[in-house]
Amino acid sequence: MHNTEKSSLLDVIKCHPEGIKEYDLMKLVQEKQPPNKGAQFDNLDLFKRHFLLFHTLYQLDDQLRSEKNGQLIIGVLKIQWLPQNEERTDDHSLYLAQSDPLRDFYLELKNLEDTTSEDVENLLASFWLKMGDDSEKTKALALFELDESCDFPIIKKRYRQLLSTHHPDKGGCVIKTQTLNDAMTVLKRCYAET
Repeated sequence: MHNTEKSSLLDVIKCHPEGIKEYDLMKLVQEKQPPNKGAQFDNLDLFKRHFLLFHTLYQLDDQLRSEKNGQLIIGVLKIQWLPQNEERTDDHSLYLAQSDPLRDFYLELKNLEDTTSEDVENLLASFWLKMGDDSEKTKALALFELDESCDFPIIKKRYRQLLSTHHPDKGGCVIKTQTLNDAMTVLKRCYAET
């Protein structure tokens, strides 16, 4: 993004002194661009837009700090400009004292280039699993006759035991095997096994 575009972005942010959500900021930025009628975006396209926005915001924050013109609070639920002399009253006040792994991630464009559709789908699945109720996880553990305190090696061992009993090649049922495979997919996501 050029300096004029960064300046325009900062102007939009400054018009919202209490902060603005990423979604609302993206809508306002989109309104200033030529219309793209009929455009449909998949999750990878949306991730790229999100990444580039945050990349630009972190660059802008660095520029503001170096010029002593304030700083940005950067998050999906709140993007806010703070003047140089304004005290931060939130958990972002330790910004200068600690490294910020998200900042490092978004400032490295190679992370954008290396992200695939599958990566984005996995991120979304993991997010919704953690944000939603754990009913899928609970059902999968119940099917395996395990409780919440187990770890992934125990889950894998139990999965193999159940497959040895229920696999069609061992005289078992195809539907039961598919149910076990589906449950294992859920548990892999839950336990972040790659």
